[in-house]
This record gives sequence, C-alpha cells and structure tokens, in this order.
Amino acid sequence: MTLMAESKQSSSSKLERDAVALGKNNSKTAFPNPKREGCPDRTRLRAMARRDRRLALKDLPISHVVSCSPCFLEYMRFRRISFLMRASQVTAAVLAVLAIGLLSVRLVRNNPRDQSNTSQVKPPVVVKHTPPPIEPLAISVDLASFSPTRGDDAKDYSGNKVHFPQKPIRATFLLPVGMEPGEYAIRLQDSSGMVIAERSAPGRLNVGTTLLEVEMDLSGAAPGTFTLMIRPPGLSWRKFPVVVE
Repeated sequence: MTLMAESKQSSSSKLERDAVALGKNNSKTAFPNPKREGCPDRTRLRAMARRDRRLALKDLPISHVVSCSPCFLEYMRFRRISFLMRASQVTAAVLAVLAIGLLSVRLVRNNPRDQSNTSQVKPPVVVKHTPPPIEPLAISVDLASFSPTRGDDAKDYSGNKVHFPQKPIRATFLLPVGMEPGEYAIRLQDSSGMVIAERSAPGRLNVGTTLLEVEMDLSGAAPGTFTLMIRPPGLSWRKFPVVVE
C-alpha cells in the first residue's frame, strides 16, 4: 500500500511539473494582448518578480500574468534581472571579504613585531565607493517633420524615424501643430505590442510650439524597431516609428 501511494505521489508531482512547464511555454505567445487590457502596472510585476514579501498572495496578479503574453514576458524579464542583481551582490560580497583577508595577511607579514600581540592588530577600513548615477542623454526630437498615424489599427508609417540610443535618455519632443498644452500619455512598445516604457508628462507651450519632456531608460531594450505612442488630452493615440540602436 505504501509503495502504491508513493508511486501515485511521484506520478502526480511529475504531471504537475510537466503542466507548469507547458503553461510557461504557452504563456509566452498564446495570449496576445496588444491593447494591454486589464494589465497590472510595472511596479506590481517587478515586486512579484522580486518575491516582495510585502505583497500578500491575494495581491499577486498570477492569474492575469499566465493568461497575458506581454505581462508574462515582462514578468520573466524582471525575474532575470532579479537573478542577475542577486548574483552581482553575492559576487561583490565575496570579493570584499577576500580583499579584507588579503590586506590583513599583508599587514601581518609586513609588521612581524606585532605578531606577538594579535589583539592590537586592527582590520583595515574598507571604504565603499558608490558609482555616480548615469546622467540621461539629452535628445531633442522635432515630431513636426514626421507623419504620425492615428488609431490602434494603423500599421503603415511614413516619413522619417526617431532614433534612440540604447541608454538612459531625456527626450524633448517638439509636437506637431495642433497638439495643445495639457497632460500627455507617452508609451514605447516593441513590435509584439509589449510596453517597454510608459510615462505621463505635461505639454508646455514654448514660442508657439508645445514641448514634451520625458525620461526613459532604454539600456535594457534590445536594438530594433519600436513604436512611440503619444496621446493628447482627450484625443486618440498618435504613433511614430522609432529605432533603438
């Protein structure tokens, strides 16, 4: 009886692992959601990927993530970043310990008179230098020279393309004629419809032209073609072709 129960439990565990693996493979492409309807914000996805203990189980959007391919891909990207950050922190801690040990050994060897009284040997002070934050690259883009399209179904772009570097940027957009001052929504999404960056910013009038200043970190974006979407207050989205290189 015990052997049969253990055999059934082993088979059940294998089926569960196979089901989870199959769910992961299907969630990547089987549930497209280009309009991102019902999607949680990126802060919630990032906290879920980092296993933030402040989030209760009922607050985790698990059922949505496994049934929305863009959210699932973004969640998996946050998981990879979380793993890399943890590995970097462990490596830095190990290197710091090794450096302290090597400095201590060198100090003892260079001061043989102090070996008789090891209690007087003081460990060296390790000063951690925090690297300065990367200043966003300032870019000015005149969207008046582009031909934007309107609506969610528009696919054909004409005119030039906006070129962004693969790094943090502070972009100042000169909006086309007719786009008035107000609160704007800005979104950058890839060819699959996954949102890479989403911001809101006020449009301000400057010498007859409405300006829009937005900061975006594109250091994690893969080079390729994207779509810049800008929505004026109370109007539909306008789209502009973008190349990240």
